[in-house]
Amino acid sequence: MHVLLHESEELYEREYQLVRATLVAKGSSLNEYLQSQGINRQLAYKALKGQSFGPKARELRRRILLDVLSRDMVAA
Repeated sequence: MHVLLHESEELYEREYQLVRATLVAKGSSLNEYLQSQGINRQLAYKALKGQSFGPKARELRRRILLDVLSRDMVAA
């Protein structure tokens, strides 16, 4: 899956909130998910909120979006 870069902070914030809401709906939280996956919380937040655009941050954002959102879409 190709993950788009957004043009505004607002779009990154919406995406971040969608990830959080999806996890909460499943009875979890973003922090619990990150801990269970061994993902650094600070890096994940920067990647999801569009504050870091390096290769590792882009790959981490793609991984989180695929894991959290695609599973939710498949289950729907």
